[in-house]
Order: sequence, then C-alpha cells, then structure tokens
Amino acid sequence: MGFFGKLFGGKGSSSTAKQVTQPPVRNNTSSDSAPDNEGTKNAFYGQHFEGLGDVWNAFFPGGSQAFVGQVQELFPKCTPFGPVMQLQDGMNVILFKSPEENGIGIHCHILMKQGTGEAEFAGGYPSLTGRPSQFVIEQAHIWSNNLAGVVAARALSNGAPLNFYLSGFFQHVPQMKFGSQVEFRLSALALSMEKQGNTDFSPEEGTPAYDAVLRAFLTANPDKSVADFVPPVVSSHGHGVLLPSQVVSAWIYQVPVLAIEKVEFMGHSFRRIETLLAGVGESAVPGVLYVAEHVLKGYEPQVGDDVTGTLWLQGQMDVDLSLIAGQGEAPSAQ
Repeated sequence: MGFFGKLFGGKGSSSTAKQVTQPPVRNNTSSDSAPDNEGTKNAFYGQHFEGLGDVWNAFFPGGSQAFVGQVQELFPKCTPFGPVMQLQDGMNVILFKSPEENGIGIHCHILMKQGTGEAEFAGGYPSLTGRPSQFVIEQAHIWSNNLAGVVAARALSNGAPLNFYLSGFFQHVPQMKFGSQVEFRLSALALSMEKQGNTDFSPEEGTPAYDAVLRAFLTANPDKSVADFVPPVVSSHGHGVLLPSQVVSAWIYQVPVLAIEKVEFMGHSFRRIETLLAGVGESAVPGVLYVAEHVLKGYEPQVGDDVTGTLWLQGQMDVDLSLIAGQGEAPSAQ
C-alpha cells in the first residue's frame, strides 16, 4: 500500500507491497508539564513534550549521554550568538554555537551569573541548516524552562500547516506575533528511515476517498453509472507528505530524495538529503533531511527514492534586533 493509501485507505498496486510499521515516537527525557498553548485556538498536532531524548538518539549513536559527555570538550570551541536574555535572578541566558560542519552544528543554552564569569550548561540541541519558505505564524508555545519552544505556522505557498522546534526560541519571543508573515528555514532529522517500496494505490470501496472520486466521476459523466466506474490509480511518488505523530514537532513522513550527499560531523557520518517536506512541484515546501548512518541500518538512499519513517522538524529564523528590548549583546567567550 502506498503512502496515500495509508492516508485514505486503499489497495496497493502490487500484491507484494510492504506495509511499513512506524516506530513509536517517544521522548525519554520528556514531560507533559508545559503550560497551556498560547493563542486563540490549538494549531498544534500531538502533545507538548519537553525533551529531545529521541532526537539525540538519532543524532549520536550514544544518544544524549554521548552529547553530554562531549559538552565539556565542545564548549571551548563554541561562540556566543545573538541577544542575551536577562533573568530576574541576575542570570544571563546565552546561546552558544558550535563550529558548523556541512550544515550541521550544536547549539547550547548557557546560564551565566553577571559579574562572575561562572557558566552553567542548561541544555542543547542539534542545529541543522534548512531551506527558506514564507510562513504565517499561527501559534507559539514556550517550554516551562522559558528557553526552548515550538511554533505552529502555515506555509504561504500551499497552505501546509506545520509544527516545528524553533532554534533559539528565547531570542525570537518578540517576533512571535500571531498572524505575522516570516521566513523560516526548515530542516529535519530522521529518527528512522527506510525506502517506501510502493507509492501507488487505488481507493477501496467503502472509504471516503472512494466515495469522493466516485461522486466526481458521476458528476463529470452524467451518462455513466456506478457500474462504469473504475477507481483511479493514485501515486504519492515525489510528494512530500507529513502526518502528525503524538508528539509536537515529530512527524511520520514520506519525502522524495532529490539530491543526497554523505557528510561528517564530529567524526560521525550523516546523509544530507535535499527534499520536499510538504507538497509537490513549485508550491511545495522545500527542506533538508539529515539522517545519521546508524539510523539507516544498512539502507543507502538514492536519488529518485521515496523514503519514509519518523522525523523531527526544526525551523530557523533571523533575529530582528529592532524588536529586542531589555536584552544585551552576547558577552565575549573569553
């Protein structure tokens, strides 16, 4: 059964088509303690979980423990970036960036006590270079640590509603105005990946998809009857399709491999895939999908493949310094 068949119900065009069972999405460092969503309606799909356990497992073979173990080594190489958020207790929140390799980096949230030079690690996440699209912000949700958060936005090109983790969220809070138009650069990290072997399906009798195409056929052909109707074969080949999971910013996906490159980051091998995250053709939302070699489990994606699995979606945006009030420049790393 093709991916559209999973969406609408139908029969695959081949009797040997493989039914892909998606792995459960979980966050082993998460909680559902975040406050209620902001905004007038819920534009998020799934539950808000505060943690990136599965993300780190998909990024490093050793997961979050491997990342924490490398923070001490990584920190001297990082540089402060963007405005500082000043907390009431005299602490500054600073975003530190690692050196970037092949579009991949790591961002760290660092707490520093004013006047002391003391620094405390407050979390981090993979930073992945993406592709730009214009969006309208529908909602924003900040985690209870007041640092990280997610955004619900709608693509102007095709109306696709997407939820994603926003890189440097605390620096962008003044820009999170519902209804405003902004540019987000979207990327994704594959939590799992395999080849989608069959992309064709025919709507099955008794399903909403079948009823819809039957009505359209009878309307277009008033001289025909139900007995004349032959369900069409529909293909999802080359389409970017995201289905919500139970966790905000994690999606079940099928996307095309438009271009692929093998890259390295901190001694680990990744594949960087140019793709369409939502839609097809010129109106589609483009993005870059990164997948670590240990996640591939021996599969080697090729240009022309459609790949499927679960991904973590990330957005990046530029900081508008004119909107920043009460925040200073990042101090020197020295």
